[in-house]
Amino acid sequence: MYKHFQKILAVILLGVFTLNTVPREFIHLFAGHHDTQDVHTPVGGTVFSEQHRHCDFLQIGVEPFDQYTTDFISPVRPVIWVFQPRPLPETSYVTYRHLSPRAPPSEVA
Repeated sequence: MYKHFQKILAVILLGVFTLNTVPREFIHLFAGHHDTQDVHTPVGGTVFSEQHRHCDFLQIGVEPFDQYTTDFISPVRPVIWVFQPRPLPETSYVTYRHLSPRAPPSEVA
């Protein structure tokens, strides 16, 4: 029973996902009718045209995947890097060869 319910729910979710992701114009191709287009006329001219037919299916909602493109041109500037040498402290070692190897006396309490 549970597996049967899962399959029904999976088919319903697949249908909803498909209807929401497929472009509405593609689904409209299978409707069997054609929408009429407005014809632009010169200003002040009288025009007689057939009754317009606009499909309500295309007006349902906003497409989830509208294409949005932008052009960004980054400015190119030459960059000159100037590195100042940092002063490094030098450590020098001087050996005292003339000192005796004897340590200073320690205090005995």
